[in-house]
Amino acid sequence: MIDLGLKQKETLFQDTESELLSEFYLKSTAKSNKEFRFARVDSNFINFLPYLKDGAVKLYLYYAAAAKSDTGASWHSVDTISKKLDATERSIGNWNRQLENLGLIFRASSGKRSKTTFVLPLTGFAVKMSLERMEQVFTDLRLSEANEASRIFGRLQSITKLYIKSQGSEAITGILCVRLNRVFAAEDTVIHNIDTYIFTVLPPLDKDTDKKLSECEGKGNVVIVDEEKKVTLGRKVFESINSFLVRVPFRVDEALVYDIMNQLTKSDVDFSDVDHISMQDLGGKNE
Repeated sequence: MIDLGLKQKETLFQDTESELLSEFYLKSTAKSNKEFRFARVDSNFINFLPYLKDGAVKLYLYYAAAAKSDTGASWHSVDTISKKLDATERSIGNWNRQLENLGLIFRASSGKRSKTTFVLPLTGFAVKMSLERMEQVFTDLRLSEANEASRIFGRLQSITKLYIKSQGSEAITGILCVRLNRVFAAEDTVIHNIDTYIFTVLPPLDKDTDKKLSECEGKGNVVIVDEEKKVTLGRKVFESINSFLVRVPFRVDEALVYDIMNQLTKSDVDFSDVDHISMQDLGGKNE
């Protein structure tokens, strides 16, 4: 649907109380409002309720309210929290372990009696970073090691190269994207899982390859790109990657990368009728 940008007539509330509360909620949770927030807990938290004691739920809500909006961290001591919640320090310790074991929080020791507590995301997202920082993540967190899994960041699932052609852009944006999958479980029961995508923008293609790639025709918005199936990140060489040319109507940002990757990495996606093109046939250099 084309947005002509026509101004709409203002209408009166149909249900004044409900609609006004909804407008308050929308405005207070907007990115531009950093000073005030309605209470807001990820809806996926509902999945964890059967596995948590009431006190642990109360403690999680405390951390969610105390966490800094830009880091998700708080530094309140067990003594302080026990007084706020009218509970023993032993109970706070037990509830902390429940929340940590389920992957809802991470507590990092700072050498003091209090620890830094991070509220961990329950919804997938994409985050852009430099190639150097991406390589550091792989090295420091050992995410590229065989059978290595992090309780906080999950397990590396795949590496994908995207060539994104957006409307209004003359050049193709190359992106290298890593998919991490994190599983939340209680004993042998999987409660929830999320995908996180870490990506970096690649150097521009040479003009000839960019032009030929842009002109490639396909039945749909996705084309499989055949090229050398390897990529190097730091000292690690990954021998199997997927490459796609994707045509989109929007500018390339984190939300778009997440949307594209979320669709491309679904377990039930069928690529059998998707067109193939070869980078070598286009005269481009394989990465």
